[in-house]
Amino acid sequence: MRFLEIILLVIASISPILFLFNSRIPKKKTFAIFIGIIFILHLVLEGFRWQMLPGYLIVTGVLLLIWKQPTWKEWNLSIKVLITTGFALVLLLSWCLPIILPVFKLPSPSDKFEIGSKYIHIKTDRPELITLDKNDERELMVKAWYPAQISDENLEDYLDEGSRLGFADKYGLPKWSMNYLNLIKTNTYRSPEVANGRFPVLIFSHGHYSKAFGYYTLIEEIVSQGYIVLNINHTYESTGSIFPNGDIKLYNTTYEKLNNNQEMGEMAWNATQEFKRAENTKEEFNAIKDLLQDYIAAKSIKRWSKDISSVIDHLEKEESFTFLKNHINNSNIGVFGHSHGGAAAGQVLLDDKRVKAAINLDGTQWGSMVNNTLEKPFAYISSDWPEDQPNFNKHTFRNKSKADFYNIEIENSGHSNFMDIPLMVNFAAVNEAGSIDPFKAYKITNSLIINFFDKYLLNKSIKIAEMEKEFTEINIKSEF
Repeated sequence: MRFLEIILLVIASISPILFLFNSRIPKKKTFAIFIGIIFILHLVLEGFRWQMLPGYLIVTGVLLLIWKQPTWKEWNLSIKVLITTGFALVLLLSWCLPIILPVFKLPSPSDKFEIGSKYIHIKTDRPELITLDKNDERELMVKAWYPAQISDENLEDYLDEGSRLGFADKYGLPKWSMNYLNLIKTNTYRSPEVANGRFPVLIFSHGHYSKAFGYYTLIEEIVSQGYIVLNINHTYESTGSIFPNGDIKLYNTTYEKLNNNQEMGEMAWNATQEFKRAENTKEEFNAIKDLLQDYIAAKSIKRWSKDISSVIDHLEKEESFTFLKNHINNSNIGVFGHSHGGAAAGQVLLDDKRVKAAINLDGTQWGSMVNNTLEKPFAYISSDWPEDQPNFNKHTFRNKSKADFYNIEIENSGHSNFMDIPLMVNFAAVNEAGSIDPFKAYKITNSLIINFFDKYLLNKSIKIAEMEKEFTEINIKSEF
């Protein structure tokens, strides 16, 4: 929490308790003025946020107590119990809400480049398979993050309106509940000029039904190191996309209900149970070989792979990316992604010869990987999975690779440690983060990503395996 918020909540916690022991507060006007000044300073310097509303309520009640100075001893027992219980509940909320949903601070990028971003609208001639209108064609929003030269540009807000609205809608929250994100300071500037030089291009694919641009902790650091990152928003499969005409397209629950149906559920359940009952590796593989290719997630992975290829098509034409002209090298393209997007990164490495190397961050590798042998550099970077979680990936990558292949685990990390969620939701039971310090997890992940692409896109002499010496949390495995 922020400093003045803590002061307000301390006042809210202590003052009513003092009232129980001494109903007559000396110099009540001075004390009330002090509280009022702290309150106003908080609103002016730190800003209002709804998580503090229970605290504001108690502080207002404290001011009324000071002004009226009622006699606690004269109240009957039932009123005392009611007031005490209500106060305890509101006080608990006063502390919990701002701690669990904090005004968090993003890590500062460590390298020399400032960061800029622009949103790009891409229209494809591919049919849109998610909507019911057969005439719809696939459209994507892409956020280009790039090394920038800053003059008088302003920092951008944390998350665009589509991501915010979609995130609120996903959890049944009102739209205004995301307004506090205006208090988050990013390190990214709105639409500045591109920095001098040519930079390798990375394409990033987000997790399924997640905030497409909720990866500032990773992407800002990567861009500061001299990379352009094209952050795809997979329309209808993220929390939300906002287009230049103002249209917001949220996650398509109709498509989900029609396609992720009982048949798919039974397929996944039966295969998983058979996998768990298997007595050897061969039986495990036979249990899931069809699931890996036929499950709804595999179909989505192939669609996302085509999305990534569509972005590369437009990048080569430069119609949508004219501001990056003379700043990119089309022969140096890497792809990385998280969760579902990580599997899409692996799939496009098979599908598109223009992609030179790829990283899957903690995604189950659905799709055709199970029937292929990799011929280009690939890294699978995983969280510390529970022992009882079925590991399908050891069979997905059974054909291994003719090129460099890495299977890397970050110990004590969780699935969300690759995105901003552990900062946004400070509650392990909800945010799916591991016990590792979030900032340490970001540092490790960024180091792995940057070293990997430095090696395979920029031909730097880097030994990935030796990173275990720098970070004891890294476990590079020879087998799954």
